[in-house]
Amino acid sequence: MTTVTVSSKGQIVIPKKLREMLGLTTGNKLKVFQENKKIILVTEPEVKPSELFVSASPHAVDKAMKTSRKIDEEKIKGLLHDLGIK
Repeated sequence: MTTVTVSSKGQIVIPKKLREMLGLTTGNKLKVFQENKKIILVTEPEVKPSELFVSASPHAVDKAMKTSRKIDEEKIKGLLHDLGIK
């Protein structure tokens, strides 16, 4: 786990290793949530215009959504583990 310091302007620096793991670059947006005494940052996916429309069967869409959710959950669990959060 890494400790960060809040600046006088309320800013923190996300450690480089973590930014690289998440693919964060300048200008990326993060959603901020508060849970009990924890601050949770969640990356906001970049959507390209070509990704907005797809032609697929309902079965293919359902399968893709389940796979995507599983991958997201695994990434979140891994990140929380790396940060020492249960």
